[in-house]
Amino acid sequence: MEMFCYQCQETLRNEGCVAQGVCGKSPETANLQDLLIYVLKGISYWANKARELNVEDESVDLFVAEGLFVTITNVNFDEGRIVEYIDEAVDKRRIIENKFKEVYEKNTTKNFRKKYLMPQYGIRKITMKTNT
Repeated sequence: MEMFCYQCQETLRNEGCVAQGVCGKSPETANLQDLLIYVLKGISYWANKARELNVEDESVDLFVAEGLFVTITNVNFDEGRIVEYIDEAVDKRRIIENKFKEVYEKNTTKNFRKKYLMPQYGIRKITMKTNT
């Protein structure tokens, strides 16, 4: 599996690790952390849109902070746990997206999907394959 990780000060020659992290991170872990960050960006997009309509969800805000902490070097290399965060992140994104759309459509009487081009993430819950 390919890897490119430039997250920490330990990166090889200050350019990034491409085979195995100097910190011990595997390519699989690095890729899962990248996916988690991608989904957290989606949550943040919808949370910011929701704030424009005075809709806030503290549990979503806290989850983003916790999710980012999972990706900090040497904090969590447990791939199963990262997968759990990804699954929960997809659920949180859907929740805040739906809260935004509900208020938007109530306030404007317009269907959000017809007014804006929506980013389509296409992410579903994932399951971890084991090597057994």
